Amino acid sequence: MNYRRRFIESHIRDLSGTFGAVLVTGPRQAGKTWLLTQLAAEIFADEMEIVSFDTPSEIDEFRRDPDLFFANHPGRLFLDEVQHVPDLFPYLKREIDRHPGEFRYFLSGSQHFPVMKKVTESLAGRAAVLDLWPFAVQEIRDSDVKRAELTVDLLADPSLLNSMLGQEYPCNDRDDVIPSMLAGGYPSVALWNGAAPWLESYRRTYVQRDIRDLSQVGDLGLFDRFVVLCAGRTGTVINKTEVGRILGVTHKTIDHWLSLLETSYQIVQIPAHHATVTKRLVRRPKWLFADSGLGLHLQAIRDGRALLNAPHFGHLFESFVIMEIRKLHGHIGRFWDARFWRTQRGLECDLVLPFAGRLTPIEIKHSAAPRRSDFTALHSFIDGEKDAADCGAVISLAPRVERLTEKVYNLPLGLLLGGP
Repeated sequence: MNYRRRFIESHIRDLSGTFGAVLVTGPRQAGKTWLLTQLAAEIFADEMEIVSFDTPSEIDEFRRDPDLFFANHPGRLFLDEVQHVPDLFPYLKREIDRHPGEFRYFLSGSQHFPVMKKVTESLAGRAAVLDLWPFAVQEIRDSDVKRAELTVDLLADPSLLNSMLGQEYPCNDRDDVIPSMLAGGYPSVALWNGAAPWLESYRRTYVQRDIRDLSQVGDLGLFDRFVVLCAGRTGTVINKTEVGRILGVTHKTIDHWLSLLETSYQIVQIPAHHATVTKRLVRRPKWLFADSGLGLHLQAIRDGRALLNAPHFGHLFESFVIMEIRKLHGHIGRFWDARFWRTQRGLECDLVLPFAGRLTPIEIKHSAAPRRSDFTALHSFIDGEKDAADCGAVISLAPRVERLTEKVYNLPLGLLLGGP
């Protein structure tokens, strides 16, 4: 298998010149080991040894005698799957402090909150922490990091599109949207056509192994049904009472299970924006299923016809687009604190991106001809946030970069998926 470049590489290279360690976290099978193995070879040649804590023998070697473990591995190390050895981190702190100003470790882990808690306790200021998501479409299409950075700049400040007015970035369902949504971003599917058998194996391994590692879930079959329900409710404010009633579990159990999905990078929470306290706004978060390919597989949506005819296609499409934006931010090292905005009257901006003290509202439309009614929520948000919001964007299948109104721009989906 040929290695496929990731946008995050340049950021890791920079951070390895500043910190004693770089930790890359993300969902299982997103490509963390592949990425760090490649960078270890390129940056440090034969100077970096690889130890994987995915096997009982390696875990046992460390736990029998941590001091002897580091004596036997005195050089630079790539320590893979560190979530399996949470007692490792105090020793890493000691080793990093013994070599001030020197880069020592690449680390990878698949369960965010437990790993992050240990990093915060032991490696604050010593380790840089990055998230690696499955491939963004731009990465699959061999775009480069500069184009990804410019894409994120345009999302943060759509007025930059003024210099691109009239340029076209064609995109259609048959060739672009549907194949990308069905494949998702896991390398085994997006690059090597693993498709349904691989996704089903991932599903079973995730429930039977990863969830057992994270928490004691008594009924794994019931939890699997919960995962399917979440996949079908992507892009919505999940009604925990309704889901609990369907499954016959308590509100507290639903909260715990949502936390498990978020911890293992299967869902992403988008909080509600409610800085304007004078308006009645929806304040509960939206949840997105992180990988469109896995989410559609769980719902038995396996082809373009079934996807386009799905009654909740709008939410599926919106989730796919937002996750593409999320991946680009994470993989180029940009801060992510996105929100959504919705009033009790039903006006909604699908995404609100903060940047340099400003707010950019974004609406996502599966349409090649956005209507003026599609801009109503954007204008309402801008008018209500006069001190922070100047303009907004509609992401649509309309191919031309254009100014739709004085304060709203069309940003073609083709630009987001292919880069400017």
